[in-house]
Amino acid sequence: MNLNERSQLLFKHLMALYLNEGRPVGSSVLAKLPDVSVSSATIRNVMADLEKMGLIHSPHTSAGRVPTEHGFRVFVDSILTVQPLNASSMKQIEQGFNQAQTQEELLGSASQILSGLTGMASLVMLPNQEQEVLRHIDFVRLNDKRALVVLVLNDLDVQNRVIEFDEPVSASHLEQASNYLNEHFAGRHLYEVKQLLVQRMDELRKTMDQLMVSIVEATDEAIDSKMKQGMPYFISGKTNLLNYDELADAEKLRALFQSFEEHSDMLNLFNKSMQAKGLQVFIGQECGNESYQNCSVITTPYERDGEVMGVLGVVGPSRMPYDKIVPRVDMTARILSSLLNK
Repeated sequence: MNLNERSQLLFKHLMALYLNEGRPVGSSVLAKLPDVSVSSATIRNVMADLEKMGLIHSPHTSAGRVPTEHGFRVFVDSILTVQPLNASSMKQIEQGFNQAQTQEELLGSASQILSGLTGMASLVMLPNQEQEVLRHIDFVRLNDKRALVVLVLNDLDVQNRVIEFDEPVSASHLEQASNYLNEHFAGRHLYEVKQLLVQRMDELRKTMDQLMVSIVEATDEAIDSKMKQGMPYFISGKTNLLNYDELADAEKLRALFQSFEEHSDMLNLFNKSMQAKGLQVFIGQECGNESYQNCSVITTPYERDGEVMGVLGVVGPSRMPYDKIVPRVDMTARILSSLLNK
């Protein structure tokens, strides 16, 4: 949308005032700004034009105007100037990761960092389990019929599962199974491991004794359990949303929190973000659910070894300081990606 210089200046000032104060902005307020050198009557005419374009509207009979969802979209896409991240925020992000050692701890830390840094709800999507790479498999014998299978994924993520057998299992059997599995499957994505295990199971039954087959089958079940487990994302700072008047209604919050718990709406946004690449801003109805009215979601992917592993982002009021929030989301993803690559 092309705005002339005067319209763009007045729309930019209206957005700045509304984002800062959350109240309708009248022509008399704009006329008092130092770089607005036109009359209130001229400003009213410009605002009438902006209203016809669908960028602003009057929430009630007062003279003030507020941005529409379309207005927010035009502002974010065409007018927003992002501020560089200051040293204090950068230090807060880096220190927030200090205690994290595993992949899961890094992702959880990213969620906590974002909610603290932005004052909003934050979400960090866990990697698609099928995308995870199996680095190593080992077994720890617990007793004659029980063992611990240790799955090392993506170098940083260690998963343990207890597996049980109908017959006694020796340490040599477990070592033999570990050697076979590492030789044939280490370095592959979990979905490849699953496919190959299914394809080779008949062959294994012919070439291995029943006990070895049982160990491999139990390992297959452990990998399957890993791929199906748990919440699809970490979430932090939901109570931060109570601090915003436009979201503080009990029914509004209940609907938002229910959407977080049901996963599908947020996962759809995350999938869109992964496909689009780069930082994305979803406003109001673009989020796909009416419970996100007056909300915006800012997302960006994080990577490992050049491959997108998941998405992180924040949820807050559409009236948020985009110029500050956008670089904080972006830098958190960049630092998380660099740590996952180590």
